[in-house]
Amino acid sequence: MAEKVEKVKRLSELYDLIQYYYENRDRPVNDSGDFFQKVKECCDVLDLDFEVFKREFKL
Repeated sequence: MAEKVEKVKRLSELYDLIQYYYENRDRPVNDSGDFFQKVKECCDVLDLDFEVFKREFKL
């Protein structure tokens, strides 16, 4: 059960990251953390291929 809760939380975080990317992709980079590292961590927890994910969402 805890694993499912963690996956939902990571999915929500991944959604927020994607939304942030699309809203801010044309703006200067804010050094508030490594965006792609956070996306990769979410993909790992959700058992998603990080490279395929980046291509699919045009990151």
